[in-house]
Amino acid sequence: MQTINPMPIPLKLSVLRLVYAHPLYARHLIEKKFRFRRRFRRIAKCPDKDNAVLPPLVYKFILTLRCNLNCRMCMLWGERGWCKKEPRDTTSGELDWDIVKRIVSQSGHYRPSYILSGGEPLLYSHFEDLAESLGKTRSFAYICTNGLLLDRFKDTISKNPYLTFLVSLDGLRDENDSLRGKGVYDKVVENISLLKAIKRPPYIGIQFTIYPDNVAIMYDFCREMARLKIDWILLNPCWFISETQAKEYESVMVNDFGVRPKTHSGYLSVPDFDKEEFVKQLRKIRDRSWPMQVSCYLKEPEHVYTYADTPEVPPGNGFCYKQWLRLDIAPDGEVCPCIQFPDLKFGNLKEKSALEIWNSPSYERFRKILRKRCLPVCSKCDCLYLYDAGRKYL
Repeated sequence: MQTINPMPIPLKLSVLRLVYAHPLYARHLIEKKFRFRRRFRRIAKCPDKDNAVLPPLVYKFILTLRCNLNCRMCMLWGERGWCKKEPRDTTSGELDWDIVKRIVSQSGHYRPSYILSGGEPLLYSHFEDLAESLGKTRSFAYICTNGLLLDRFKDTISKNPYLTFLVSLDGLRDENDSLRGKGVYDKVVENISLLKAIKRPPYIGIQFTIYPDNVAIMYDFCREMARLKIDWILLNPCWFISETQAKEYESVMVNDFGVRPKTHSGYLSVPDFDKEEFVKQLRKIRDRSWPMQVSCYLKEPEHVYTYADTPEVPPGNGFCYKQWLRLDIAPDGEVCPCIQFPDLKFGNLKEKSALEIWNSPSYERFRKILRKRCLPVCSKCDCLYLYDAGRKYL
C-alpha cells in the first residue's frame, strides 16, 4: 500500500478550463478527491475494520451485457469475448429497475457517484428513469458508451447537468471503423457535435484504447478531439493478460474461492502494437499544451516497454483501493468484487441489501487477501490507476 502524502490540487490550465466550462462537475470532482483522500487514510489506518467499511463512494451498474456493436477486441463480445460462449438467456437481460431505484434512493443522502456501463448502457430500458432519479438526488453519473445512441437522449441530457460521458473511440475514421465497424466514427462524431451544441453541454471524455491499428495516429487523434471540444482524453494501453496469468488466476479461484473462472478468457492477448511508435506519439502529445486534459496510465512514455513485456507488473500503483471505494453490480443483481472478472460473487441484491453485502464475511475475507496481494489478473487493471491514492489529477 502506498504512503498517503498531502494531497496536491493541480492547477494545470486544463483544470482551470474545466472549472470554467463545467463548474458543477468541477466542484464534484474536487469534493470527490477529498472524500477519496479521507477513505484512503482510513484504509491505511484501519486494517482491522474490513468488515465495517463505510458505504461505497461509487456504485458501478452493469445495466446490461447487450450491445449494438460487435467490436473485434471486446472482452465481452469480441473474438475472444466470454459472453459469446454463454447461453443467450444469461447475457440478454438487464439490471432490475427496482434494484437500481432502491440504491439511488437510499444512498442519495450521501451522494455517491455512479458508473453506468455495459454492454451498451444506453440500451437499458429504464435509462431515462435512471437519469431522472440521478437528477433528483443530484448524483453524478459517468456513462461509458460507444456513443451511437446519444442523439436519442439529447433532451434528457440537456435537462440534467449530472450526466457525464466517457465515449469509446479508437482512432480517426479508418482506424476506428476497422475495429468497431463501418460508419461508427462518423455517427459518434455527429452525436458528440450534437451534444456540444447544447446551451450547457455535458462533460464528454474519450477513451482511446491503443492497438496496432491506431498507435501511429495518437497525436492526430488528439488534435481532432480538441477541434470537437472534447473535455478529456484517456489514452489506454490495451488491457491484456498472459497465458501464465490466466493459469495462475484459475488456480487461485479454484483453490481459494471454490470457483472455476471463465470471464478472463476475454483478456487473453499479446500487446503487439509498435512500442517505439507509442513512445514517439506520447512524447509528441506531452510536448504541447492542449485545451483538454490528456491522460495515460503510464507516467513516462518509456514505461510502455515494461507494461507490454512484463504482464505481471503493474504500471504504477499495485494496491486495489477500489475494494473499499466502489461496489459493482452485474445485470442479474449479483455483487461482484470485480466486474471486469465477474467470476466471484458475494450476494444478490434481490435477496440482501447493498450495505449488507458490502460488509459481509465474504467481502471482508477478500479485502484481507488483497491487502497481501492482488489477484494474478489485476496487474493492468484500470482501477489501479483510477483509484490510485497517489494520483495527482482530478
